[in-house]
Amino acid sequence: MNWKRQDIDLKYTKIYVNILVITCFFSFLLKQYVFLSVISFLLIIALVQMFYYRKVGEKLELLNEKKRVRLMKDTASNIVLNFQNKGLPIWNATLLISFQTDISPNGIQHVSVGGFHEVQVPFSIGYNKRVTLKIPIKGVHRGLARIKEIELQIPHPLTDGSILLSFKSFILMDAIVFPQIYPINEELIPSKFKQGHLELNSSLFDDPFFPVGTRKYEPGDQFHHIHWKASAKTQELQTKIFTKVANVSVLFVVNLKEQFSVVADFEEKIEWLASHIDDCYKKDIPFSFAINIRAYGKIPFVYLPLGSGDAHRIQALEILSILSVSDILIPFEKIISFIDSHEELPVAVYIMTHNLEHFLPFLGPWEQRTNVLYPTVIGEGGRA
Repeated sequence: MNWKRQDIDLKYTKIYVNILVITCFFSFLLKQYVFLSVISFLLIIALVQMFYYRKVGEKLELLNEKKRVRLMKDTASNIVLNFQNKGLPIWNATLLISFQTDISPNGIQHVSVGGFHEVQVPFSIGYNKRVTLKIPIKGVHRGLARIKEIELQIPHPLTDGSILLSFKSFILMDAIVFPQIYPINEELIPSKFKQGHLELNSSLFDDPFFPVGTRKYEPGDQFHHIHWKASAKTQELQTKIFTKVANVSVLFVVNLKEQFSVVADFEEKIEWLASHIDDCYKKDIPFSFAINIRAYGKIPFVYLPLGSGDAHRIQALEILSILSVSDILIPFEKIISFIDSHEELPVAVYIMTHNLEHFLPFLGPWEQRTNVLYPTVIGEGGRA
C-alpha cells in the first residue's frame, strides 16, 4: 500500500460503539427487547462504519507513471492523475494536490502556502473502477515544478469522521516551464570545406545516399558510382550525380559569472540562448552549447554535445529550464580552455559574455580555426 493512513475522529466512534455494547447488554438483562432492537440497529451501523474505516482505501492505487508536462510561459496544459480502485468504493472524498509555484492552477480555486499551490477537487471511485483526473495548469515562469504531496480525505457516509490518505512514495509526475522564446532573424553561413548535410551547390562534398541524376562517364570517375541501368538504356556509361552538401553547425558559449557572483541579466541570457536553439531547430542546424555552471562528470560544466532534431531541442530547453542563480559557477576561461583542448569547433561559435576585452586573448586561437561571433549586449526581452 502506497498510502499513509490517518484516522480523524475515529476515537469518538469507538467510544460510541462501547456505549452501545454496554447498553445492549443491560437491555438484554432487563428484557427491554424493543429498546434492544433499536440499540442493536445503531450498533450495526457503527460496526459497519468501523469496518469501512479500516478497509477503505486499502486497494486504491495511484498509477505513479513518469510523466512530464512541458509548457511555455502563459501556456496551458493539464496534470493527469490516474487512479484504480479494487477495494471498497469511495464517495464524496476530497483530493488535495500541492505543487511548486513555477506553474499555477488555471481557472480553478486554490490557496498558496509556503511557496506551493494547493488545489482541492472532488473525488469518487467505485469498486474495480478506474478514474482519470485532469488538473488544469499554466506556466508562470521558467523552472521545474514537482508535485509535493497528494492527499485524499474520505468522509464516512453515515456519521462524522474521516480517513486521510497521504501518498508516501515519490511522485514521478512533474511539469517544466521552458524559457521565453523570441524570433531570431539571423543567417548562418555554411562551410563548403566541411562535409555535412546541408544542400549547397558550391560545396566540395557529395552525399552518396542522395543521387539526383546521371551524366556521361568521364575518366577518373569512381567505378562504384556508375549507374548500370542508365548505362544499359543509353548504351554508354553513365555516372551518378549526387547532392552537394556542406556543413553548418553552431556552438553557443555563455558566461554567467561576473566577478564573484552571477550576472544581473541571468534570465535574459537564458532566453537569448533558448531563442537561438529554437531557431536552429526550425532551420535543422546542428547546435551545442556550453555554460560556465558547475556540473559533475567528465565535462565539469553544463555542456550539450552537437546534435539536431526535436529530441535534442527538448533536451536543451529542459537543461536551460532547471538552471538557477544559486548554481555554482566556474571561471569562463576554464571552459574556453577545456573546449579548445577537448572538442572540435563547429562552423560557427557564438560567444555571449560581458567584459569581452578580457577574454579576447583566450579566443584568438578560435578565430583562426572557425567563424567566431560576438553578439552585442542583450536588451529588453532577451534580444541581442
